[in-house]
Amino acid sequence: MDATIVVNLGSRRSRGEVERIGEAARARGIEVREIRAASGGRRLRRELERARASGVPSVLVAGGDGSMTLAANVFAHSQVAIGVLPLGTGNSFAQTLGIELDLEKALDVVAGGRIAGVDLGIVNGRYFANFATVGFTAEVAAAAPNWLKRIFGPVAYVLGGLKTMVTHEAFSAEILADGERFELKTRHVIVASGRIFGRQPVLPDASPTSGKLAAFTSGGTTRTDLIRTFVAFALGMQTSLGDAHPFSAERIEVLARPPQPVDLDGERFGKTPAHFEIVRRALHVFVPADFVDLGA
Repeated sequence: MDATIVVNLGSRRSRGEVERIGEAARARGIEVREIRAASGGRRLRRELERARASGVPSVLVAGGDGSMTLAANVFAHSQVAIGVLPLGTGNSFAQTLGIELDLEKALDVVAGGRIAGVDLGIVNGRYFANFATVGFTAEVAAAAPNWLKRIFGPVAYVLGGLKTMVTHEAFSAEILADGERFELKTRHVIVASGRIFGRQPVLPDASPTSGKLAAFTSGGTTRTDLIRTFVAFALGMQTSLGDAHPFSAERIEVLARPPQPVDLDGERFGKTPAHFEIVRRALHVFVPADFVDLGA
């Protein structure tokens, strides 16, 4: 198997790993055509585009969820197979695919050779690999810069959340999901093309091969409500909350008053209004042998 490795040097666990990634890949019979490394979104995208233009059949992307969204935008609807090497902070996309958060085990998945087509989300013309957030959670991601994530890891999001909880206010949301409209006062909206948000499924039946976006919001507007919601998320019990609004749809539109920030896989994107769609089988990825493909 020929592959190019692209490493995001800005990811939490990537610095100092470039040579080890290449050696570990070759030890598993992967013929590494070249290793490209870059720091920063524009430079990383350029290296991903160069890898695609080279005609290599497989590209292994070492980084976090933001790196995977960049890869999704470069390789969507191509025949290139993407290997996910989870070296970031959250690594929710890797978890969605069932890939363990260990470099060697992730390379074992690539060496196993199983490839699946997974769905991608698209919002206002841009693909995302796993999830998008609106409101509070988007502000939390913005309050946890890369340098903080490199030092503290996932705790950086907790620190960002404490800061954001003081400043963020509830907003009025109007949501249209496959033609059904509802309104509520809320702090956040989560929309996933994948399965995992943090460490838990967004919805119990969420899947990257379902052909549906999995979404969650809640009607709690106080800081206490917000804390309760995210404790419930950590325990996988968010859909049982009394003010929970879980739903699935192929198309979702989120309007907010006042306009709210939108985040894609941990990277700031823009503001509402946000128009979401699911794009079936848009990305080819290496998956474990026990990956459940609902469309197979």
